[in-house]
Amino acid sequence: MAKAPSRPKILIVGAGPCGLTAALELARLGYHPRIIDKAPGPTPLSKAVGINPRSLEILDASGVTERLLAQGIRMQGVQARYEGRLLAEIQVRRLPHRFNFMLALPQSETETVMEDVLVSLGVRPEWNVELTEIRLAGGKVEADLKGAHGGTFDYVFGADGAHSRVREVLNLGFSGYTHKRIWSIADAVIPDWPFPEATAMANLHRNGDMGFIIPIGPKRFRAVSNTPEPLAHLPGVESAQVSQSDTFHIPVRQADSYQTGGVFLGGDAAHVHSPIGARGMNLGIEDAFVFVRRLSEGTLDGYTSERHPVGRRWILLSERLLGVVQSSNPLVIGVRNLAMRTVNNLPGLQQPMMERVAGLKN
Repeated sequence: MAKAPSRPKILIVGAGPCGLTAALELARLGYHPRIIDKAPGPTPLSKAVGINPRSLEILDASGVTERLLAQGIRMQGVQARYEGRLLAEIQVRRLPHRFNFMLALPQSETETVMEDVLVSLGVRPEWNVELTEIRLAGGKVEADLKGAHGGTFDYVFGADGAHSRVREVLNLGFSGYTHKRIWSIADAVIPDWPFPEATAMANLHRNGDMGFIIPIGPKRFRAVSNTPEPLAHLPGVESAQVSQSDTFHIPVRQADSYQTGGVFLGGDAAHVHSPIGARGMNLGIEDAFVFVRRLSEGTLDGYTSERHPVGRRWILLSERLLGVVQSSNPLVIGVRNLAMRTVNNLPGLQQPMMERVAGLKN
């Protein structure tokens, strides 16, 4: 009897949502990858909080989606306000899709669910294990690790974030820039929130300042602002109790190529951009899904040609959106506000926009 061909050896570097998606899809298809992360465990921070319908589709087959739905908030609308007055409300529930909502859930809880399901499929992330070196040799990939034994792999999937060691070691360019404007972020409990709890809100101001808020639990919210004070530009937050906050600058970068030899990049290791549109984590989940699909089909040579244009299009779109929402130009503000009111009054115009945010159209 002929011996069955052996499965390729695969190393996933990074156990965030992107790397965990790759591991889940591989395990579901009968592969047994190694997945490592230099962190001691899943992130304790809320980080990315919006899971779109396409990601829910991808994670459904492994059983992750069912568990996420049991924990998250099904957001069915996004309000846009100007100086506190309602301009438009985008109705996510109008999407012709079984997941006609954005699921709001802190990344810490998302990662914990994903890890639990992955372990049930027979793959356990190796925490406190760091990649130190990669070498391409004879069609294989040699990886040195700190905290565990390294080895030789057929493929390495780098999902190790914006400061990717995988990308750095292989000298894969990461072209782009970083915005100078200081942004801020906070998680807060707001006992007396006066607006719909299953609805996100963007509040814009004539001077270009803006605040955005999204529900992440009962009376719990994530606030983001393009100023150093995350809650200062939002209405109805007088009773807020902040649990954690930080400031940051927005990087806008993309890897020149998502692959070399048997090494591939996904998620923030491949592309970073503004949080406008909530596509960051979701693009990474899509990258991982495409990597595994192409691996199983034997078409990995086309990975960059499929995913790089998607990342590029979203970077360009998010930059345009960012410029519009934080403009202080009276002409731009007037046109923008008129467009938002028009979209509000003509629901048919909302669907193309929501399909992009939902990941159903790239």
